[in-house]
Amino acid sequence: MNLKYQSLLVLSVQAVKAVQIPYHPSEEILRLLETFRDMVNYCIHVGLEKNITSRFKLSNEVYHKLNNYGLHTWYNLSVIEVATAILKNYRKAVRRKRATKRPYARKLMAKLGNQAYKIADDQFRIPIKPREYFYIPLHKRVRQFLSDATLKLGSITLTACTVSVVFSKTTEVMRPKGYVAIDTNERSVDGASIENGELKVESYDLSRICEIRHGYFERVRRVQAKYANDRRVSRKIQQKWFRNQNSCINSILHKVSSTIVKKAKKKKQGIILEDLKNIRRAVNRKVLGINKFNGKVQVTSKHLKRLKRRLNSWLFRKLQSFIEYKARWEGVKVVYVNAYNTSRICAI
Repeated sequence: MNLKYQSLLVLSVQAVKAVQIPYHPSEEILRLLETFRDMVNYCIHVGLEKNITSRFKLSNEVYHKLNNYGLHTWYNLSVIEVATAILKNYRKAVRRKRATKRPYARKLMAKLGNQAYKIADDQFRIPIKPREYFYIPLHKRVRQFLSDATLKLGSITLTACTVSVVFSKTTEVMRPKGYVAIDTNERSVDGASIENGELKVESYDLSRICEIRHGYFERVRRVQAKYANDRRVSRKIQQKWFRNQNSCINSILHKVSSTIVKKAKKKKQGIILEDLKNIRRAVNRKVLGINKFNGKVQVTSKHLKRLKRRLNSWLFRKLQSFIEYKARWEGVKVVYVNAYNTSRICAI
């Protein structure tokens, strides 16, 4: 290895990427997902009733009882892992004194470790019960990842329409020659860097996301008014629109984040992101004020409802997570800085 290049290497990190495979589930697979969900909810119930906080103790308490559900024993550890994560998030919310309900798994999903499934004849062989399996054909992109000897197979997650396969690799993060600072705004993402002694600013338009979110809000409001007496129909329509909206938004965010990371890698730059943790708490903050309708002093929101809806639908964290995992995969360094006083003038 070139000594100059070797001096640029600072550390190795574990990078993870998931590849989704679409499929059409049979009735048997749907029953499997429902059973997995019931097992998770049973573990959550036991964890809350006996105040169990560790995965090890929960495993000792419920592992053998989960065999009564009839699934392959490979699912037992995955069920306990999912339930432990839900309990951990619930207790964290309680400690922070947030309004929380009793946790309950609703989504149809199942998770399996990399030792529980096999790949044979260009198909995933996934267990259901002892000596009982179902098969899912490999996707083209999965074959590309499998042909890369540097990648390791991880767990898989089943939903009612996709199989997510996790791949991991060890990447070497290079010492950057410079940095590009990313400013995340409501309608754009701006990148600023110093190149050859000059300030260079690049802007990525996100106004389409605002239009999609606003259009979704207006359509949902009309549907709620039209089907006020039939919540079942209203909910079904909203779920379909929500999936379509998320698909469009994720596509835009993936393209923008990929462009940012590719340019940073090409120029051997690191990426600086703002630490916007707890920003929604400031948006939703409540203060004592006078109710203009009854004249009483009571707790009211500091910001208008319309402004809160706009800012709470701002997908800054999702974009940052996309940038972060893509940068880790490409070996690009990411640094978070305190956002306090970084923006004095409104970008609009």
